[in-house]
Amino acid sequence: NNNNNDDGDHRARGGGLTAVLDAIDGMQEKTALILACVDHNIPIVTCGGAAGRTDPTQIVVDDLTKVTEDRLLFKCRKLLRQTYGFPKVDMPKSRTKSARVRKWRIPAVYSTEVQQQTKMNANASSDDNESTSSFRTCDGALGTGCFVTGTYGFVAACKIVEMIALDKMVVPKKLGKKPQ
Repeated sequence: NNNNNDDGDHRARGGGLTAVLDAIDGMQEKTALILACVDHNIPIVTCGGAAGRTDPTQIVVDDLTKVTEDRLLFKCRKLLRQTYGFPKVDMPKSRTKSARVRKWRIPAVYSTEVQQQTKMNANASSDDNESTSSFRTCDGALGTGCFVTGTYGFVAACKIVEMIALDKMVVPKKLGKKPQ
């Protein structure tokens, strides 16, 4: 499109791309996509891991800096901090005092459900349970239920539709030290 009516904001965000919904299961790939969105000022909503989750009512959305109970997003957040210069988040010293946390402006869909240790994965070594590749193992006793993964997708889509409808696109920001 060679119109002079192109929205400059859209061009700056990746040639007309409005937003990205990330449902990648691999830590390296997920981190690379998040970085690309940050570098190109493209709003992104990322989804955490659903393996072993059974309660879709515990799925929430919050900034990536505030995610709990999600190993995949924890590892991505750690990689973003240690390798790519994203700021470390100061956690409150006590639950009664709230600390001001600088958000990365990356909405993350995750479950607050504490995963239960099952008989099947209790017998496996801890190294077997820590997959960071695209080939995550979801063949444990609980696997991944479509009612849970579907809820992750609906919540993420809802967040993107909300940003578009309210014309409040949340562009991710890296406000930390430069990577070495």
